[in-house]
Amino acid sequence: GVKDLPIVSPHGHTDPRWYALNEPFPDPAQLLIVPDHYIFRMLFSQGVPLEKLGVPTLDGAPVETDGRTIWRRFAEHYYLFRGTPTRLWLDHVFEHLFGIDEPLNASTADRCYDTIAALLQRADYRPRALFERFN
Repeated sequence: GVKDLPIVSPHGHTDPRWYALNEPFPDPAQLLIVPDHYIFRMLFSQGVPLEKLGVPTLDGAPVETDGRTIWRRFAEHYYLFRGTPTRLWLDHVFEHLFGIDEPLNASTADRCYDTIAALLQRADYRPRALFERFN
């Protein structure tokens, strides 16, 4: 019956090109902040301009492109996610995927960024390897 069939859902939060190209993620911001509407909408709702988060605009206006700058801005406002499912998920990812056991904030931003950036260059952190690990 239907209960034994697999779930096939076209909805997802990852870009299919990641798996097709299987290239290293450029930096932590391009992986975790820029493409995640839950993150950038929360920050926008609290007054952080989308352009400062690297989110492309419809009119092609310039946006921040430096991953570390975007990450620092995110870390400065990370407290806004307290009590949200997004915060629970991010804390889990930081600890269990990247081995970060200190809270993200303005003073830990660079250390966390550097840890994640270094891991993203490894073969076992490429898109397909992560997909296989999580499947």
